[in-house]
Amino acid sequence: MDETAIFDAVEKNSQRLWSSFWEEDEDDVDEFTEEELKNDPLKRILWASEFNRKDIVQDILSHDPKLVMSRDGDLYTPLHRAAYNDHTEMAEFLLANGAEVNARTADGWQPLHSAARWNATATAQILIQAGADINGQTNGGLTPLHLASSEPDHRSMMELLLTSSFLDPDLKSALGETAQTVALRCSRHYKLFDMLENCINFLQHPS
Repeated sequence: MDETAIFDAVEKNSQRLWSSFWEEDEDDVDEFTEEELKNDPLKRILWASEFNRKDIVQDILSHDPKLVMSRDGDLYTPLHRAAYNDHTEMAEFLLANGAEVNARTADGWQPLHSAARWNATATAQILIQAGADINGQTNGGLTPLHLASSEPDHRSMMELLLTSSFLDPDLKSALGETAQTVALRCSRHYKLFDMLENCINFLQHPS
């Protein structure tokens, strides 16, 4: 990838200031300068994965395949960034090139947590099919379902997670809350949990 192409890509997305808001408190921001993107392929692949620049990612991995597991200061990987933005093709490409589907950040977030937090349902489905731990918990005990349930309008994500046969809906966060408790407080779609109870009742008392 020549310098002109890199600078063109940087300029195209300059309004977003290379920022990613992923921490549980959402206060920390990773910022990459133009100089860093030019000289550091690790930062460049993280940036390119977030902004869906598959051409840049392909070029980087063709020279050093191990960079698929690059991490930023908070241990987010390119796959986390693709998941956060619901870049399905990018996620599939990274997984095909060795990305770890259950890679954990410093706060214990896996890519599926990033997808769940931002309602990236299509990417979440890809991650689950690739073996993502649907019951994975962050350092604070949050599952993907906790995160989806903490938002008022993440219906599609909640439906995806609730219909998984591998889901354990009874897992509790460090605060002692199940995802359903969180949904009752935060989500207008809290009644989606009723279908889970209906399935359990059906299995226990089939007609």
